[in-house]
Amino acid sequence: MAAGKKPNIFEKYYQVWERLLIYNDIEMSSKVFNAYVLLAALAVSFLAFLVSGAKETFSLILAFVGFVATYIVAYTYLVIGANSRAVKVEEVLPDFLSLMASNIRAGLTPDKALIVSAREEFGPLTQAVNRAGKRSITGMPLEEVIMSISERVNSQVLEKTTRLIVEGLRSGGELAELLDKSAMDLRRFRAVRREINSVILSYVLFIIAAITFGAPMLYGVSSFLVDIMLFLKKKVALASAGSSTGQFSASISIFKGQLMLTPEAVSLFASAAILITVFFGCMAVGVMYSGRRTDGIKYFPLLGLLALGILFGIRSILGSLIGAMLGATT
Repeated sequence: MAAGKKPNIFEKYYQVWERLLIYNDIEMSSKVFNAYVLLAALAVSFLAFLVSGAKETFSLILAFVGFVATYIVAYTYLVIGANSRAVKVEEVLPDFLSLMASNIRAGLTPDKALIVSAREEFGPLTQAVNRAGKRSITGMPLEEVIMSISERVNSQVLEKTTRLIVEGLRSGGELAELLDKSAMDLRRFRAVRREINSVILSYVLFIIAAITFGAPMLYGVSSFLVDIMLFLKKKVALASAGSSTGQFSASISIFKGQLMLTPEAVSLFASAAILITVFFGCMAVGVMYSGRRTDGIKYFPLLGLLALGILFGIRSILGSLIGAMLGATT
């Protein structure tokens, strides 16, 4: 790209996917990855169109939804993977810094201590450190090597830690002491965050209970009441056709006009409303626990299925109880 030239919308689109692939440590071009996702989306939309077996308009809508859902699933998978790697790195970062400081005090040079301290149990952090260590062998300055550790990890904690260490080195500080102090600060921060999480646990449980139990029960009861109203209107319209009760029923507002609602449309609206509620509730849980909205998305499939199960379970129970009564009285 020429200097000073702003990237167009397609370049920005590929840059977003490129960053996600880097944060997941996937050695693949964003264009190649998007080609695979496009093929999968076309296959899913085609299968949805064939399996629907409904009207052509509905089949096209379902195919479009399947196409978009494939991209959403791929994007969500990469986001969750990137956040998962960041959490693992932040968990072991204090231990890595303390170990590196000990190796420096033992007489190793900083670049050698960096490589030796990268143990296998550190997981993604080891991969990032090994990649940075290879750069130190080529003669790259130590400050740039330390800053490069955070390039392929989407962690603000790691980025800020490496920046503070580099700034301390530039100010004339001793590297081993800087590493020890950084490790101590990270452990204190982690302890404080755990205390905060224990405090907000009750609020998180309340949100989960509201989106998985409260909302489905309310939608289940209200949607079933709409079904009853539609059923009664249909029965009254048939019973009052050509009789004297027709004028009386027409004077009641609930029986006036023609309702365009159907039980299927009410169920579809309730399901969509519940899924939207659960989605944003999961994002709220992610913000409260880790400060990342996307961390809560991993709970969405389980909580969404649970909420839908409660919705249709409530409708089934009410249908078996009240539906039998209505059938007996008509």
